[in-house]
Amino acid sequence: MKRQLPFKLLAAIGATCGIALINAPLVGHAGDAPASFHASPDVYKVLAENDDMRVVLATWAPGKKDVSHSHPTAAVYTIKDCHARITTADGKVREVNNKAGAARINPPVASHTFENIGLNECQQVLVEKRR
Repeated sequence: MKRQLPFKLLAAIGATCGIALINAPLVGHAGDAPASFHASPDVYKVLAENDDMRVVLATWAPGKKDVSHSHPTAAVYTIKDCHARITTADGKVREVNNKAGAARINPPVASHTFENIGLNECQQVLVEKRR
């Protein structure tokens, strides 16, 4: 049986994609580490892609830390609250609290890890520009 996403989620993802296309016309990629879905295929699942865009579902169980990776310019929509620790290649650490329903556009992100330090599953959709 094919899994259906709720209409509100699809609308939010669509709006986020539109914002990404309007506000990020130039693509950059922080290619100093593998793409997320190559580095941690257990966390990052490619849902759809074409020559221009890639849609990735990221799911971290409590305590899960992914492998060091990078991202191109991307719109990010948080499906389930994410309390996480991000560690960059130079050892800098920061905590983030991304709330469900929040959307943002990220520039290219260099090598980093993302660790779910919350008590619940964390989930986000990334809409990445490919070129």
